[in-house]
Parts: sequence; structure tokens; C-alpha cells
Amino acid sequence: MTKIVEQYWSGVARRLQEEVDTFNKLIGHAGEQGKENELSLVRLMQNLLPTSVGVGSGMVIDSFGGISKQTDIIIYSSADQPSILAQTTQAIYPVENVLMTIEVKTTLDEEEINDCAEKHKKQSELRPANGKPAPSMMVLAYNAEGMLSTVAKQLRAVSSDALPEALCVVNPGILATADSLLSGQSNEYVIGLAALHTVDASGERISETWERPGAADRGKVALRSGIPYPVGRTTLRNDSRILGDPGRALLIFCSIILNKLSQISTLPSPTISHYMKGTALELFRL
Repeated sequence: MTKIVEQYWSGVARRLQEEVDTFNKLIGHAGEQGKENELSLVRLMQNLLPTSVGVGSGMVIDSFGGISKQTDIIIYSSADQPSILAQTTQAIYPVENVLMTIEVKTTLDEEEINDCAEKHKKQSELRPANGKPAPSMMVLAYNAEGMLSTVAKQLRAVSSDALPEALCVVNPGILATADSLLSGQSNEYVIGLAALHTVDASGERISETWERPGAADRGKVALRSGIPYPVGRTTLRNDSRILGDPGRALLIFCSIILNKLSQISTLPSPTISHYMKGTALELFRL
């Protein structure tokens, strides 16, 4: 059954990436590209989350005069959200009702990483009147600029209090999060690639063993069983190339979001957690 879930999400990741790539080729304006990229993720989240949870965008405020920067995606308790603050397209959300925020980036580079860090710092300063901590921030990007090691280095340059609680780059499949959210084993902040596992004769993935491009695999993708997988590299050497698995990366990211929401709200523990364990959570550490 785990294979069925992952195969489905592999298709979801490809469809999401194709939708974004197609729109971005048609529309050259960066602002419009960003809006459509946000909408693509909003549609995914709306299908993923229960009806008691709303998905919007705007700014988050507290009762002490604090206000966040413009936020791409705000996940909130729709049962408690005062409609008086959501009567326009520019919605304002009381921090007490906000469960989580997600920043969406078309291409993740050093500038965008720093932008996310600044927004996270500002959001962390909000003070909910109910005594709960400020909502956490997640980041989803569709592509990354530079080598895998470059992205990892740029993330490690960010102060620990400004790092997103979880980050996913769909292409090539980069994930960054606290290990406590990934496997529950430690509080270490893990940065890695959801790489494509090598499988045995029965089709079961082999732990900590990764698919790498062969001599005939040239370019940015390599086909495996007719499915294109992105090629990442940690150095300029060809032997550092490794295949990413965007579907597994997106599935882990969504699983983290659902698990986090169940921890901070009355939402039940997600059933997807039963399918995402063991080798399904393994990352090629960067």
C-alpha cells in the first residue's frame, strides 16, 4: 500500500510542477507567476486539509499592535475566524486563529532564503493573547538555484530561530526540517535530498542506497521505468550526481504539515503517518 501512496504522489508532484512550469512559460511577469504558483499550492492544500481548516493569504496581527509581513498562505481555524476581518481580498487574520503559514517561492536562492528568514522573524514576534506560541512557518519552492550543497550552505547560514520549521524544494526534492518532525529521533535540523532509492528484485527500496545517473543519462533528468527524475549534484564532479524523488519529497512535506497541525489543534493524527515511516523517510544528507 505504501507503494500505491507514493506512486500517486509522484504523479501529484509531476502535475504540480508541470502546471507551474507551463504557466511561468506563458506569463513572463514575475508577480503573476508568483500568484499562480501560490494558487497551485492553495488548491493542493484545500484538497489535503479537513473542512474545519481554512486556507487564505494576507497578514497576521496580534492584539498588541504586531503585524506580520504579507504572507502567501495562511492556514487557520475556519470555525473561529472572524468574518469581519476577511471581507476583502486582503484578509487580516488574528494570530490566535492562525495554525501555520507557508511561504511559496518559484525559485529558491540566497535572496529568497533570506526573505523567508526575515518574514519568519517578524512572525515569531507576534504574541497570541491566549499564551500559545506564534504560528510556525513552512516554505515550499518549486525549483532551487545552484548545486544541492549550495542550497544546504545557504540554509545553514540562517540563524536557527529564523529557519522555517520545514522546507521543501519540489525540484529536485530537497527537504529541511527538525529531525523531531521527520523521525522523532532528535532536534537536529536536517537538510537533505529525498533521493530515489535503489530497489531490490521484489521492488522494495534498499535502505540508504540511491539511484545515480548512468553514462547514458545526460541532462537535468533521467528516466527510470519511464518516469523522469531530476538530477542533482553536490559538486561539479559527475560522480556526485544523484536522482531526486520529488513525489516523495512533497509527500513527506505534506505529512509534516498534517502531523504538526494535529499537534497544535484538535485535528486527529493523520492516517498518512502510517504509510510514511522507515525507509520512506530516509534522506541523502547534505
